[in-house]
Amino acid sequence: MNDQSLPNESTQSGINLPQLVEAVVQAVTKVGESRDLDTALAIRDEIRRLPDELVTEILNQLILRLIFIDPSLCRWFVLDGFLHGADLDAKADVAERINVLMTDLQSQQN
Repeated sequence: MNDQSLPNESTQSGINLPQLVEAVVQAVTKVGESRDLDTALAIRDEIRRLPDELVTEILNQLILRLIFIDPSLCRWFVLDGFLHGADLDAKADVAERINVLMTDLQSQQN
């Protein structure tokens, strides 16, 4: 086996993506208990400090994980927290994506 990690395990900068996504999921789940917007914005700001490609991947993974854990928490964090201050079109696009995932999830459970 070579010394390079699998792409899904770590990034070129050495960040362990699954571990990072899990930490973000745990942080968002914790803040979701109180729906503390200031803490949600702090989490968002920390995520945005990462390179753009990681921000996108983390957000995608976060949505996929949270949609199974708590769909309303997913919507709240992503739309009200992560996209706080974003234009309405961007929010609408992401909301539609979350709605599609929720519909898919519900149809799989039936």
